[in-house]
Amino acid sequence: MRLFVTQTICILLLVFVFWPVLFTDYAYMDEAHQLWHNDDNSNFIMFFEQGRGLTGLMIKKLFSSISAINGLKWIRVISFAGWLMAVMVWTAVLNSWKKLLDLNEHWVFFLSIFLPCSISVAIAIGWASCVELFLAFTLALLSGHLLFIELYGKKEIRVSPIKIILVLILALGSLFLYQPMAGAFLLPFFLCHLHNRFKRIDRIAYMGVGSFLAISLLYFLLFKFILAQYGIPAAERTALSLDPLKKISFFFSQPLAQAFSFNFLYNMRGIFSQAFYPVMFATWVFSVFALEKDQKLIWKFGYIVRMLLLMMLMYVSVLVPKESFASYRTILCLNLAGTILLTDAILRLVKKSNLKNLITYSTCGIVVVVAWFNFNLNYIRPLKKEYLAIHTYFQQHYDSSKTAIYFVRPPEDLFTKLYGQKVYKDEFGLPTGYKDWTPEPLIRQMIFEATGDREKAKQFSVVNLAYEERESAKAEPASIIIDEEKILQ
Repeated sequence: MRLFVTQTICILLLVFVFWPVLFTDYAYMDEAHQLWHNDDNSNFIMFFEQGRGLTGLMIKKLFSSISAINGLKWIRVISFAGWLMAVMVWTAVLNSWKKLLDLNEHWVFFLSIFLPCSISVAIAIGWASCVELFLAFTLALLSGHLLFIELYGKKEIRVSPIKIILVLILALGSLFLYQPMAGAFLLPFFLCHLHNRFKRIDRIAYMGVGSFLAISLLYFLLFKFILAQYGIPAAERTALSLDPLKKISFFFSQPLAQAFSFNFLYNMRGIFSQAFYPVMFATWVFSVFALEKDQKLIWKFGYIVRMLLLMMLMYVSVLVPKESFASYRTILCLNLAGTILLTDAILRLVKKSNLKNLITYSTCGIVVVVAWFNFNLNYIRPLKKEYLAIHTYFQQHYDSSKTAIYFVRPPEDLFTKLYGQKVYKDEFGLPTGYKDWTPEPLIRQMIFEATGDREKAKQFSVVNLAYEERESAKAEPASIIIDEEKILQ
C-alpha cells in the first residue's frame, strides 16, 4: 500500500512539474537540426559514431515521423511517459532495497520523490534530443538490481546463465543508448556499501564493480568492432584521455559539486553554489567522523575514499574521454548517489523522530518547488517566448519574394537580461539561437512549413551572423533580418 501511495505521489509530481510539454511549441538547439535533417541518415550516424547506435535508431525513427516543429512536443510526451515508467521502476526497486537492507523509511520516501524532481529529468523531458535517457536509466537500473538481488544475502552465489545474459543485455542496451546512465547499474551496490560502511569489502561489492567494469569493457570492444565493420570512424569526443590528474581535478570541481547540490542549479560563479557544495560535502564527511565513534579513523577514511571511487565509476563514461563537460543530462546517477549520501548523513545526525519527519517533508517540499521553478521558469518559459517571437516575426515578414534571411544570433546572456535567467551549461538559460548550428536548420524548417517545398527551403539563402556581426546584415527588399535580441526586447 505504501509503495502504491509513493508511486501515485511521484506520478502526480511529474504531471505537476512537466505538464507544459503537452502543449508548448519550441525547437531547442539540436532539435531544430535533427528535425530539418529527418529525411537523411545524419541523425543515426551522429549517434552511431558516439557509441549510441540504439539512440541513433530511436532518434531517426521518432524525428522522421514528424514534419513540423509543433510535432516535437509529441516526442517530449513520449519522454514524459517514459519517465513515468522509470519512476515507477525506481520506486519499486527502492522498496525492494528497503526490505533487503532495512532502510530508513523517511530516507526511501525522499529518494523516491527526488528522481521525478531532478534537474536531469527536467532536461530529458524538455529536450526531445534526450528522449532516450529514460530508457537508458531504466535498463541500467534493472540490470544492476537483478544482479544485486541474486548476490545479496546468499552464502553460495549461483546466478543462472539466463539471468547473466539478461543482466548483460540490459546493461549493454543502456550503454548503446546513453553511456552516462549506465552508472545506475552501481546504485544498489553503492547503497549496500553505505549500509555496511565499516565492514570489510565483501564479494557482493567486488562482483558488482567487477561486473560493471567487465560489461563496460565488452561494450567498448563491441563499439570499436561495429565501427570497423561499417568503416565509420569514431567521433572525436570519444577519444580517450591520457591525463588522469586533470580528470580527477575536473571530477572534484564540477561533477561532484553538482552531485552534492541537491536539486539546485549549480552556478560556478555564484556565491550560493560555491558555498553550498563544500558545506554539503563537509556535512557528509563530518557525519562519517562524528558518528560511530568506536570505529577506527583509518576505516572511516577508507569508507570515504571507497564511496568517492564508486561515484567516479558511475561517471566513468564522462571521465574517460578527453572532453570534460559536466552537463546535467550526464549527471543523474552521480546526483542520486550524492543525494543518497547527504540524506543518510542528515538523518543519522538528527536523533529525534519528530525532527526527522519535519526535515524529510519540508525538504521534499523544497525539492518539488525548486523542480517546478527549474523547469517552468528557468527552462521552458524563455524557450517558449523565444520561439514564439521568432516564428511570429518570420510569419509577418516572409513571402515568396524573399530570397535571403540574415539571422543575427543573440548574446549568450540574453535571457539573463530579459528574464534574470542565468546560464547553466547549455541546458538552462542559453538561447536557442546562440549556437551557430541552430539558426540555419531552424529557419529552413520554418520556410518548409510555410511553403510545403523542402527543395525551396534547402536552396534559400540563410546568412548566420554572430551578435558582433549584426552590422553586416543587409536591409534589402528581398531579404529579412531576424535579429533575435531586438525581436525579443
